Amino acid sequence: MASGLLAALLSYCLNSKVLKNVGEEAITFWAPALEELLKTGFALVLGGGVILSHVTFGVVEAFNDIRKNRSTTAYLAGVASLVSHSAFGAITQYFIYYLNSCLFGLSIAIIFHVVWNYTVVNLGK
Repeated sequence: MASGLLAALLSYCLNSKVLKNVGEEAITFWAPALEELLKTGFALVLGGGVILSHVTFGVVEAFNDIRKNRSTTAYLAGVASLVSHSAFGAITQYFIYYLNSCLFGLSIAIIFHVVWNYTVVNLGK
């Protein structure tokens, strides 16, 4: 859990700064790469579970989404955060376990995360 909490805190700080400087591209490309690297990297370095790190991150992001705006949309965004980050963790863990490749697991999760964020951002337009 510590790895997920640490990843969430660091991601929030870094993503906020990049969003101000880069704009929407930060949400689509920068955030997925950073978040996947931090969630998985901290889990591996700290000896924690990869999936638990991702789920913890998703819970933190869900509460943050709901806290910012207590609308129906915010609750749906919160659920989507939890489900999507859990799925990214499962994808990462699957490839780490079955192919014995952290790099491949991270790469696939980043691709899925980029596609997810691109879709969510463009649905809102």
